[in-house]
Amino acid sequence: MKRSLVAILVLVLATGLALADDRWLHIRVQERGLGDEEISINVPLQLVEALLPTIQAEGLEHGKYRWRHHSDLDGIDLREILAALRDAPDAEFVTVRSRDESVRVAKDAGFLLIHVDETDGEQVRVKMPLAVIDAMLSTDEDELDLVAALRALADYDVGDLVTVESDDSFVRIWIDSSDAGE
Repeated sequence: MKRSLVAILVLVLATGLALADDRWLHIRVQERGLGDEEISINVPLQLVEALLPTIQAEGLEHGKYRWRHHSDLDGIDLREILAALRDAPDAEFVTVRSRDESVRVAKDAGFLLIHVDETDGEQVRVKMPLAVIDAMLSTDEDELDLVAALRALADYDVGDLVTVESDDSFVRIWIDSSDAGE
């Protein structure tokens, strides 16, 4: 479930997130080790918003992502979960600690926070405005409206949205007003 959630969020973030003229989406992937590769993506959000509806790929059509092929989400009503979360007070809702990992899900100041720490050193951090998640879920029950999420995120200046760090790699996805993403 954790990997599916991260995959969906990365898909959303990698395909774009806002409409503001001066905002940019940045993605950094650093692979450490023998190859020591780094990928840097700096895209004006306006461009992403214009291109997103033109991408037709598995599950992605006209700016909407259909998740019906992901059995991890069968039987889960994301809209009901979001409604309950939105109406709940700020708090830490889920804490799971096991030998292999620690997971924390919380709501704080209108943001959904997800923190995962694995014993192998991998860390995942997600900070997503609830309004963006709500906008994503504003369409048919088995799809995510990525363009609506773009428009909702335009109201936020959240900085880091997703970071994933392990011994051999680092991924950072964020938005800001810099074209260089420094």
